Amino acid sequence: MNLLVIWRQQLVAWYNYAVVVVLLPIGLFVFYKIFVRYKILKLGNNQIEIIYPFLKKRKSYSLAQLDQWVENKVKTGKNSEYRELQIKFTDGHKISIGHKEHTEYPHMVQYLSQKAPKKKIALS
Repeated sequence: MNLLVIWRQQLVAWYNYAVVVVLLPIGLFVFYKIFVRYKILKLGNNQIEIIYPFLKKRKSYSLAQLDQWVENKVKTGKNSEYRELQIKFTDGHKISIGHKEHTEYPHMVQYLSQKAPKKKIALS
């Protein structure tokens, strides 16, 4: 609303500029994190497919193009932990998936454990 006020009116209060200067970068950052980086992963038939719906971009990789994968676990409390799956492909493309952001996270780890156990990196 403040952006419209600045654009359409000639005499604008100083706080309208301040609100736009503070909120516009925050809004752009949230837009990027939520919409632009949104991805859909499909695993099956020895393929990993990554779909970016907002960018209308689709990448398919065979398991032979999988360079390495690792599951990181961080203890976040007495009884809880954060798990993240990181997958790197031979062309340098990397994706990270947290267990809270993807409903099929356990199935993805199980699929990679069965199909590509030699490409898993063991963390010490």
